[in-house]
Parts: sequence; C-alpha cells; structure tokens
Amino acid sequence: MFSEEIQKALMEEFFSENRESLDRIEQGLLKLESNPGHKELINAVFRDMHTVKGNCRMMGFPRLEELTHKAETLLDLMRDDHLLMSQEIGSLLFNVLDRVRKTLLEIAQSGSEGIADFAELMQKLDYCVSHPQEKTADSAAVSISLTEPAPPSPATAQPETKVPTRDSPVTAPSESDANQSSAPMESIRLSLSRLDTLMNQVGELGASFNQLKYVITQKPDHIDQLLEVHGKQIAWLQNEVIKYRLQPIGRIWDQYHRLVRDLAVAIGKKVVLDLIGEETEVDRNVLTSINELLGHLIRNAVDHGIESPEERTRMGKSPIGRIILKAEQKHGQIFLEIKDDGHGIDPVLVVEKALSTGLITVQQAEEMSETEIFKLIMLPGFSTAKEISTISGRGTGMDVVQNALNKMGGTISIASTLGTGSTFRMSIPQTMAIVPALLVHESNETFAIPQVNVIELVSFYGGEIGNNIEGKMQSPMVRVREKLLPLIPLQRLLTRDGPRRAPQREIERLLAATAVHVAVLHAQEHLFALEVGAILGHSSLLIKPINRIFSHIPILAGTAVMPDGSISFLLNVQALLAGADELG
Repeated sequence: MFSEEIQKALMEEFFSENRESLDRIEQGLLKLESNPGHKELINAVFRDMHTVKGNCRMMGFPRLEELTHKAETLLDLMRDDHLLMSQEIGSLLFNVLDRVRKTLLEIAQSGSEGIADFAELMQKLDYCVSHPQEKTADSAAVSISLTEPAPPSPATAQPETKVPTRDSPVTAPSESDANQSSAPMESIRLSLSRLDTLMNQVGELGASFNQLKYVITQKPDHIDQLLEVHGKQIAWLQNEVIKYRLQPIGRIWDQYHRLVRDLAVAIGKKVVLDLIGEETEVDRNVLTSINELLGHLIRNAVDHGIESPEERTRMGKSPIGRIILKAEQKHGQIFLEIKDDGHGIDPVLVVEKALSTGLITVQQAEEMSETEIFKLIMLPGFSTAKEISTISGRGTGMDVVQNALNKMGGTISIASTLGTGSTFRMSIPQTMAIVPALLVHESNETFAIPQVNVIELVSFYGGEIGNNIEGKMQSPMVRVREKLLPLIPLQRLLTRDGPRRAPQREIERLLAATAVHVAVLHAQEHLFALEVGAILGHSSLLIKPINRIFSHIPILAGTAVMPDGSISFLLNVQALLAGADELG
C-alpha cells in the first residue's frame, strides 16, 4: 500500500498528465474537423486518449476508464478508415472531454468519481461504433444516426449537452463551461538544472546572511559592502522566481479554438481563430486574471462582430470569418490585440444609444472624436445589439472587461471601421508579483507608481513655477520639454469626496507654492503630469492584493510593506487619468 505522501504525488501526476493529454486531444480534434483524414492527427489523438484511459485504470477510476475506452474505440475506427471525422462526431468527442474534465475536478475535490451518469453519452458512442460509416459516406448519415438511439431509462437519464444535428437545436456553451478546461494552474514543471541553480543561490544567500550577522557585531564598518552583496543576491533570487512564475500565454489560448468552434456551431457561423505570439510569457496570476476577459471579447467577436456566412457572401467577403488574437511583450508590459473582420461598430448607432439613455448630451456628441465614441461601449450596461443574445452583446458587459483591466493596471483602446471589422488593444503588466516602482509621498502617505508608466520626474522651485505652470480652460497645465501637459494633483484624487476646489483656486495654490514636484506618466497613449508632495526614489516592491476595505477606490491597485513596516499603496495609473476626467 502506498504511503499518503506517495499517493499524493501519484495523484498530482495523474491530474497533470491527464490535463495535458486532454488539451492535446482537444486541439487535435479541432484540427481534424478541417482535415478529417489526417492520419498523423488521428493517431496522435488516439494515443492521448489511450493514455488517459490507462491512467484512469491505474488509479482505480473504472467509470472514467469505461468512458474513455469507448471514445478510444471510436477513434480506432477512424484509424482503420471505417469512420470519417465530422462536426457531429467532433461534438460527441468534445462532450466526452468535458465530462472527463468535470469528473477529474470532482476527484480533485472529493477523491471520488462521483455519481454522475455517463449512460446517454456512452450510448451515443456505442451507436457510432456499431454503425460505422465508410470513409466516403456522407457525414449527414452520421448526423442523423446520433439522434435515433432510444433514450436511457428515466432511472439513469441525466441532462447532457446534445450533439448538434440538423434536426436538433444547439445550445451555446456558457462562459463557465468554456473556461472549465482552464482550472487554476496548481503546479509548474522546472528542470533539475534550474532547480539546482536556485538551490545554490539560496545557499549563498544563507551564507551571506550569516556573514551579515557576524559583521554587525564584529566589524560594523564592513556592513555597507555586505548589504550591497546581500541586496544583489535577493534581487537575483526575486528575478529568478519571477521567471519561474512566467508561463507562455498559449497555455490558456488553446482553449479559445474550442470556444470559437462551439460558438460558431451554435449560431450557424463559420469562424477561424488565428493566434500570434503564443510564446509570450506572462505571470501565472496575470494569466488567470486575463482569461475571462479575453474569453468575453472573443465571444463578442463571434456573436456580434462576425456576420453570418450568407451576409458575408453578399458583402463580397469570404463566408468564413476570421479572428486574430495577438500578444507581444515590451518593456515589462504585455500588449494584447483581438481583431475581427466582421461588420465593425457603427459610431452613429453608438451615439444614438448614448443619447437615448442620457449618457451624453447633444453638444458632447457633436464634440466627440470617433475614439471617444467607441469608449462609450465600455460603460456599464451599454449595448447596441438589436437582439438579446444568450452568448454576448456587443458592449453588454464590457464594463466587466474595463474593471478587470483597471484592477491589473491595464488599459484598452478600440478601433473599428464599418464593414471591415474591429480591433481591441490592451496593455497589462507582465507580472503583478514584484513591481519596479517610483515611490512618492502625499498627504502623509507613501504611494508607489509602476515604473513602466513613468516617463520623467521634474521639480520646479521659486520663479520656475510661474514660468512652467499655467491655466488653460481653467485647468492647471505644466510645461515639460516645451509640451503642455494636464497637471493632476494627487491630493485632489485622494480627497475627491471632500470639498471641491475650483480649478482657478488650484492654479493659485500651485503658483503660491515654493516647490512643485511632478511625475510625467503615460496611460493608454495619453501623457499627463501627476503632482505629488515629494519624490522619494525607486524600489522593487512585493505587491499584495488590495484589502477589500479599499477595493472600492479605483486608483489603488495593490499594497506593499515598506522597510519600516508601514504600508504603501500601488497606484493604478489608468484610474488616475480617469479620475482626473471625472473631477473636471
């Protein structure tokens, strides 16, 4: 009998290997739908299904073993050219994958397969196995055959997603179903060489700490030199740990092929998804955070961005719509782009909707640029969809995307051309664990600003203040390198619920000051200047999630413990800019 420790290790390997095998099966099936007779793909999918079955047998889960065995038998018919892959067969096998994944989650939670009934699903698999279609046969025969078996008895019947056929309605998968395969990553794999390197550095860090204790008591004049060495070792260790936390963004992207496929089948569209930059590495926490918002934008594109095949043909387009998901890393930021070649967003309809709901006035509508108009769809509840959809609505819930980005300190911009398509561009931090930051002081508190958002630091004294700060449209502006930038006092944003100062009084306060300290920041392609009480310097901070007590304050993105034990708040630069707009 295995010890508890060995059993736990075996189970972890069981879940890890099965998850990887199921992901490969899913991607293989998606490719087989567009290339049904591809022998290498069929063999690869068969081998992975055989692995899953074997794992279930070895760990003592007979019901999962039986289900995967029947799916393996179906794949074996494809290997022998007795059955041709089709959309209907694909849907059946995808249902098998979903049930296996769901059951694995139940095993992880309870240690048991549970009592879920696979009878209907296995009956469909048995029917396909007992009625094989020749490779040249019309797939329509298979489509019809999947609806002919007698239903299971009431005692064993259980609701289950039906295989899509020409005679039965199709239910679109929910977002939770679509994301089911992307359960939080509980483990990562490290090479022994990287682990040895990490262990060696930890050993050196321990030795350095012992030297530090000795120097403090015996040779205090050497402490500065040793502290510098100690600091470098800690910085190296932090960077290495961050590298270990970084995961290719493609780890969550593969599931979007399935999401697009299922949505397109559900609503009678033809859509392909192209992925660019799958190797781009992102912190695993960021990876989890962006999963849902990317899924939402993709659902939006499929449901309301891409036209029906008939409409696309009338417009002279290919009947197959295309969505491109792209990622790249620059200067500690991840830039994401979701682009579709659908009918685009009509700015006229957006304005009409905004006017009808009182979000903007006629005068504001006349003065808004197209970019500003598209930003309106990010407001809560905004939608221009003509029909309510169970899948998504162009704009419905887009505030959820905006809120998720705000929490990560991310930004989003929208571009669209009517008849051509839409592009959603986002930027997010590569990691949310250890953040290089600028430390500033304001209102007796220390605040941190992500270094990636900082362009320049400027301080004005005495007569320099009047020469470089002025009022434009009654709002403070500051001149930096011959550019006039909006000047936002951090103190105003922190006391926004208190008495409001007129812009002119704000200008008078600035001109009367003996010194004005400014950080020039960028957010979503905008430059602005943030006035702070003092500039303290730079530091790498271990960022913790914001306490729920402060979660309602949008300009706060996280917290960090300072060397003296005090707490500093990480500022959300995008929210600073948005908050300044609200203050007027």
